[in-house]
Amino acid sequence: QQLPPQILAAASSPKGPRSKMAPRLSLLVALAAGARAHEHFLLLGGNDEPNPAVLGYIPVPLDSSYSDVRLDVEGKVPSYLNGTLYRGAPGHWPDGWWLDGLITLNAFRFSQGSVSYSMQWSKDEAYNRTVAGTAPNPPAPMGPVPGAIPHPANGSWPTGVAFRQVQGQILGSTGVSNANSFHAATLQPLEMPFVYSDDLGAPFLAPTHEQTIDGHVVHHLVTGMQKGSGGVPSYVVYTIRPGSRARDVVAKIEHPKESSPFEGYPSFQHMPLLTSEYYVMLEAPCYYPETVTSVGEVDWKGWRSNPLAGGHVRLVSRATGESIVYPLKSTVFAIHHINAFHDGNNLIIDTIQTFPWFVPCAEAFKGLDMDSYVGNWKKIGSGLAMSKLVRLTLPLDRPGATVAAQPLSNVTGMEFPTISYDKLNGKPYRYAWGCWMSSSKAPYYDALLKLDVQTGASTSWKVDGHYPGEPIFVPNPEGKSEDDGVVMTNVLDTIKNQTYLVLLDGQTMQQIGRAGPTPHVIPHGFHGRYYDRKLNAAAETPAAVWV
Repeated sequence: QQLPPQILAAASSPKGPRSKMAPRLSLLVALAAGARAHEHFLLLGGNDEPNPAVLGYIPVPLDSSYSDVRLDVEGKVPSYLNGTLYRGAPGHWPDGWWLDGLITLNAFRFSQGSVSYSMQWSKDEAYNRTVAGTAPNPPAPMGPVPGAIPHPANGSWPTGVAFRQVQGQILGSTGVSNANSFHAATLQPLEMPFVYSDDLGAPFLAPTHEQTIDGHVVHHLVTGMQKGSGGVPSYVVYTIRPGSRARDVVAKIEHPKESSPFEGYPSFQHMPLLTSEYYVMLEAPCYYPETVTSVGEVDWKGWRSNPLAGGHVRLVSRATGESIVYPLKSTVFAIHHINAFHDGNNLIIDTIQTFPWFVPCAEAFKGLDMDSYVGNWKKIGSGLAMSKLVRLTLPLDRPGATVAAQPLSNVTGMEFPTISYDKLNGKPYRYAWGCWMSSSKAPYYDALLKLDVQTGASTSWKVDGHYPGEPIFVPNPEGKSEDDGVVMTNVLDTIKNQTYLVLLDGQTMQQIGRAGPTPHVIPHGFHGRYYDRKLNAAAETPAAVWV
């Protein structure tokens, strides 16, 4: 069996690979030609055994793109699926760090039982300079406004790690405030970056994920954390009203001492949570690097931790901007949360503890380089399998009470959790879906999991040699139960060296359909969203107005 065309093209194309993966890729091609990838990808690095999931780390040619490629469909595509699943995936790693990868924007479009596939690169500053072979622009001596990253306000980062909508436009995001909007149908860039109609300025450090509830987008900026930023280390919490692109400040929290008792640093957070009353921030003693890097790069060895600082939950009132801070008995460091909701006098937070409380993020993040993911895959896999599902119960009638995390389930190794987001974000819910490490010996997430948060019970879907991405649940508009709908995601098949889209019954986790293969292998990816209407617009409208 031959290798996928993108592997051979990436090794020979003048536009790829320009990265620290190049020597490793050449070796992979030489050894793997004519063989199955999961058997004969012999790697340099920390293990003698080949990485079974290495196909998901092969660069995508930088000159490739696809538009409305009709996919073969097997089984059933429910008639209510008439939107688009957007998925971001890194496809090229110029600096050798997985999370710094250039981003491919992938779209699976549903229409009357058919599925078509499109892919475009995020045409941001990092992508353009990599294609041109030019050096990155150096950082500025100071930020354009106090507290900002010392780069021009109009810088465009590789975005598509996650997705949101503002004023009905789809934005790809990453860990800065500058997000890029793209055309919903063609994936071509619209605003690089998206321009807000306020005077807060840009660019700032920020969580990759926002939160949307009842049409309102709520998010925060982090200021004053890098050399030359100026300003005061702070959180700036804001909301964007439906139909607007103005960030209305809810709260500015300067020198948050709870997060960092000595320096008053705001903590790093990849994702907040939201309810009807509160913006929810899980603060761990993990702080951004002070190093100012090139656009699209992070100083992964420069992260800071404070073992003397504990973890906290900060509730920011959406009405007044005031904070209520709950100390945690033991720090909970979480990259991805599941949901938050009110239950009587309590506010409930369900999340995933990424690694044990005593492990500093400054050490953990040093292992996010491509050599570790590809070569030292046994260590990476055992680390991913350690994550735990926990629940925090905050008594609203006892502000500031110490809170202890309680197990939500005995399942370990679940990540990339999703819910019926558009209906139940910030509200009581029962089911979550996520990627799952079925074994600590797996090299990467090799299964999907459905979790009942009321009972802790779980149901899984797994095919040997297949590695699914983040599952997205789309509810049946005529459904009678919360889990009546479809779970969808792209799956990397290392047996046939291809990618396909799988559709699962949200109740049983049994396959009901699939579409594919896609015209190229989609690497291990990040997050996705399914949109069939405009959100945060003056009025929600069907997605057909986009095309």
